[in-house]
Amino acid sequence: MKTISVIVVNYNGKHLLRDCLESLFEQSFSNIEVILVDNASRDGSLEYVREAFPRVKIISLAQNIGFAGANNEGLRHAAGDYIMLLNNDVKVEKDCLQNLCRAMEADQGIGIGATKMIVADRGVIDSAGDGISTALRGFKRGEGLSVNLYNEQEFVFGACAGAALYRRAMIEDIGFLDEDFFLIYEDTDLNFRAQLADWKVLYVPSAIVFHKVRSTIKEMSTKAIYYSLRNSEFVRMKNVPVAVFFRCFPFYLLGNLVEFLYFAVKYRKFSLYVRAKWDAIKLCPRMMRKRRVLMKQKRVRNRQLSRIMTSCWHKEFFLAKTRKLFC
Repeated sequence: MKTISVIVVNYNGKHLLRDCLESLFEQSFSNIEVILVDNASRDGSLEYVREAFPRVKIISLAQNIGFAGANNEGLRHAAGDYIMLLNNDVKVEKDCLQNLCRAMEADQGIGIGATKMIVADRGVIDSAGDGISTALRGFKRGEGLSVNLYNEQEFVFGACAGAALYRRAMIEDIGFLDEDFFLIYEDTDLNFRAQLADWKVLYVPSAIVFHKVRSTIKEMSTKAIYYSLRNSEFVRMKNVPVAVFFRCFPFYLLGNLVEFLYFAVKYRKFSLYVRAKWDAIKLCPRMMRKRRVLMKQKRVRNRQLSRIMTSCWHKEFFLAKTRKLFC
């Protein structure tokens, strides 16, 4: 029987851990190990878990090394055939892991399994797998739409690392999370690398989780905005083939304009916008070194990458971005 190692990264999230960990130990899929990686919390999280959940393997870090670094540390201690990443603000339905594992076992070419993430207490979708637009930006499919939608199992661009299953063989092939991202968009980077290496990503709607969105990092916090703006550039620098970039260039410019209006104008974060983009430029040489390695390992044609992209004029995508900009 296959085994799943579930890695939960925690930072001062004691108030979130009960729902998350209890839901893992109530899974119909029983062959799991749960690893909590704690990013130097100061709220009594470790003491609580040691007392309430003695079966959890705890990795206590001396400092906060971010979402990417903490999950990579958890991977070093994981023994499973599959690795599941789970945010500490996520509650997992009973058959989630079972349904994910069964779907991925049916096709050894599937490297990532995406869950149906529902916003807790709101009854709308948080993510039905991730997409990539022709503006070269990752996005959550179905975000804000009714939970009654997106009920078909299908191949997608990627999965949100807040609740996703990864085949160990894929990780051994392409690596795991890039610690230069620290947090935010590290999953988009991994999704892109999986696609470049011809690993498939399957959205499994029967694998349901409930997400208390941005419970640790607030939606429009300085940290969230900075890493979103900087790391979106990292994704493009590292992963987008030149021919694909030029084909999408007009949409890329349009996306940059919308991004500027949204963050620098609507939310008056001009200085933060400039700092994030400047920091991305400063780290460009490092990203380009990584890019050269990735392009040598690329196994798919650009046409295949283009086929999985969502047009900026796709009705659902366009309306979602318009609502964010003007509402």
